[in-house]
Amino acid sequence: MKKEFNILNYFNTRALFMGVGLSRILANTNEYSFLAIILGTIIGLVLLYLLRIEMKSSFFNTILNSVIIVMSLVILINMISTMYLTQMPKFLIGLPFTLLLLYLLNKDEKVLFRLTNILLFFNLVYYFLSLFPLLKYFSFSAFNYTNTNISNVFVSAIEFALFSITPTLFTRTSEYKDVPIYKMYIISSITMGVIFMLTYGILGPELAGIVRYPEYLILKEVSISSAIQNIENIVSYMWIIDVFMLIASCGNSIKHNLKNPKMINIIFIVLLFITSYMNQHYEYILVIYQFSPIILGSVLFLVWLCNKKLIFKH
Repeated sequence: MKKEFNILNYFNTRALFMGVGLSRILANTNEYSFLAIILGTIIGLVLLYLLRIEMKSSFFNTILNSVIIVMSLVILINMISTMYLTQMPKFLIGLPFTLLLLYLLNKDEKVLFRLTNILLFFNLVYYFLSLFPLLKYFSFSAFNYTNTNISNVFVSAIEFALFSITPTLFTRTSEYKDVPIYKMYIISSITMGVIFMLTYGILGPELAGIVRYPEYLILKEVSISSAIQNIENIVSYMWIIDVFMLIASCGNSIKHNLKNPKMINIIFIVLLFITSYMNQHYEYILVIYQFSPIILGSVLFLVWLCNKKLIFKH
């Protein structure tokens, strides 16, 4: 199961970039976003090497993973509400995902890992299905000098590291604490780097930093042939898969630390009501967008401050 756990981190590394991480970094670094990604990947690798977290406290494990779940559910529900089901109540959008997650989490962990293998295949299919048709719209002229401050690059590099490693650190259960995840982290970062470059190269500096879901907007250009057009609603499922698997991974981590695993059902129902309420008030969505790096950084600091199982590897 160690291989499957490693694959799960492919989704965890990418999920928080949808609607938040990607647009933030593009808005702050413009043509230097590739540099922020490279530096952010290096910082992330260093932190993954240095930090080993074993959260045996069910309280802290539940709180910290719930923070990631709430952020992910808000992003997912808002994305579906914005792009697909504009008239449907937010609660009804989140309910099927919650029920599906609860069904998954009430099964043996093997079921989650088997699903990971299946969804990785579909995720990669959607990824390459969108990648090659988009290459013809890519333009290097978008990478002209825009007077970007070099300090923005370093700040965005730290943000990239926080968005990519925090879910991975919090979802590593004690059974898989020694699984090497560096190769998978690099692969995930490369796939995200390609998406960053395509998004900026297609939209340009005028749109890349102001559009709410730039990664979805560029998919509108995808077409396989003259007979198959407007398939962005299909290939964009790769983002939904990323977020869904991250939430499942966080839920699995919470379940592992509960004395009564059935409590996961109550926790997820409460989180669904919280996220549904937040999605009805756009100011909360803006808070997640504007302060998500601070939230993630604070959560990591909280672990260091309150949990003695933060280990620096020598």
